[in-house]
Amino acid sequence: MESIKQDKSNNNHPYSDKIVHGNSLEIAETMTEKSLIESGSHALLVYNDMEAFREIYTQYSRALLPQNEVVVIGTQYESINDVKNTLRLSGVDVERYLNEGTLFVLDAQHGYQGADTNGTWKFALSLLSRAKKEGRQGVTWFGDPGSFFSFEKIEELMQYELSLPQKYKDSIKIVCSYHLRDFEKLTEAQQHTLFDHHSKSIVVE
Repeated sequence: MESIKQDKSNNNHPYSDKIVHGNSLEIAETMTEKSLIESGSHALLVYNDMEAFREIYTQYSRALLPQNEVVVIGTQYESINDVKNTLRLSGVDVERYLNEGTLFVLDAQHGYQGADTNGTWKFALSLLSRAKKEGRQGVTWFGDPGSFFSFEKIEELMQYELSLPQKYKDSIKIVCSYHLRDFEKLTEAQQHTLFDHHSKSIVVE
């Protein structure tokens, strides 16, 4: 898709070829075609508003759930019920996939700010193990780390991100999904560190 473009603004940056830009519809369509995030990806998504994030996770869920993919949405700025209703309105058979154990909508704040910050990562690995046993295609995890900003835990956020591998060997795709207003609270050096650490960075315009 021609309108999905790499960041060529500064070719001196070692990660400039890993950043792509596009509007939410373009990003969503390219993600569902599996040409933007691949198996084993640890991707960074910066979305500019909630409508853009909804466009991405609904299109992805609608396309990949029927293909036997496990999809997890860790929501920060919408309630769990609101996410489920958004999925329903987009044509996703939410009850079916919840009952099959291939769709999970979680409270991201509870996961990231609980007793174990790595609890969400451990849950993702447990889902991956189960998916392998059940012959599923893989696991995709959309996680919004906005709670780190709400609790002013930026250093903990950076430590958590950098504790995760840049790429995974298994059929899991992690999409760290930042609201633009949160991402802009990071220093330029912190932003560059995150761009560098993720295997692919996606910026919604």
